[in-house]
Amino acid sequence: MQVGRTGKNQRVLFVPLVFLAFLSFALPSKVWPQAWKAEWEKTVAAAKKEGKLLLAGPPGQFYRDALMAFGKAYPDIQVEYVGIQGRDYAPRILQERRAGHFLWDVHVGGSGTPFLVLLPQGVLEPLQPALTLPEVLDDGKWHNGFKDGWMESEGKYIYGFCGYLSYGVFVNRDLILETQLEKGEDLWNAKWKGKIVWHDPRAGGNGSNQATLILVNYGEDALGRLLKNQEIVVTADYRQQLEWVAQGRYPIGIGVIESNLRAFQKEGVANNVKPFNDVKLSSAVSGFGNAMLINRAPHPNAARVYLNWLLSREGQSAWATISGDNSRRLDVPAGDAAVTLKPGATYLNLQKQEYQEKRKVVFSIAKEALQ
Repeated sequence: MQVGRTGKNQRVLFVPLVFLAFLSFALPSKVWPQAWKAEWEKTVAAAKKEGKLLLAGPPGQFYRDALMAFGKAYPDIQVEYVGIQGRDYAPRILQERRAGHFLWDVHVGGSGTPFLVLLPQGVLEPLQPALTLPEVLDDGKWHNGFKDGWMESEGKYIYGFCGYLSYGVFVNRDLILETQLEKGEDLWNAKWKGKIVWHDPRAGGNGSNQATLILVNYGEDALGRLLKNQEIVVTADYRQQLEWVAQGRYPIGIGVIESNLRAFQKEGVANNVKPFNDVKLSSAVSGFGNAMLINRAPHPNAARVYLNWLLSREGQSAWATISGDNSRRLDVPAGDAAVTLKPGATYLNLQKQEYQEKRKVVFSIAKEALQ
């Protein structure tokens, strides 16, 4: 079949293949089956044969319950869950791999350690090719679009599915009134010397996240003076930090994990601990809600099924309702309405890789100030 030349009084003949290609987009999927379905069914069948998945996730029962909800959708795939912070997971997996043991399939957690250790050490597999479900890749389902969730510059390895407004500082308002501490600059007041507990800003975690926020909004010198002059107490234990703030031992906490606070408050504890609502001390973060695929995974098909489920509406609904942390998906309920990102609004996310150089500056300042 030849295509006729266009011109006066001439008829144009269309190549059938072009018309068929048009139909593949125009017709609904029931009429014109799409290739992803066959690929997905094949992956699920292979995953059921593997029958297992080893998942490293955030510590804490709420996170475990949220991520283990996968079993309801895929009971044929047994998930072994290990709750562990990134700073502890990284040396563990590296030691295992040096010994020739490749045990892990998926990691869900913070982004700091993956940037600093897992990615440079070649532990992560590109995640994008593993994502098959159209609802996962649909821009319209995500705050600021699907691509905005990539945490590292290449946009392939670390996907931040969680998104919530994070308050950097929490205060025991039974002991410190709003009028006594009402703006960010008040933190440098000498009367708060020895009254601040900070989740250790010298390593990855929420403490260094908030230190980076202070550096960006107040400057390097201000961060150094706050850490050095205010006789800061540091801890690497999120629970201990929150207990100290609630008890009033240190009524100001920097780097408190909000999901831990919600868990305490559900038990009727720490109701006196309130976020310090200052715009310069708040940001949008993914928290522990970052998904990664481990390379040389022993159960690659199960890992793909898990990650697609996790980023689907079903998986993100489980994450938000059980963990209490909000999803970036727009079609799931909010875990916490008080920290929900507003549709169309753009927030600073200091956990992204573009801010990692500033995080290195934070580490240096904190190590010097906290000697």
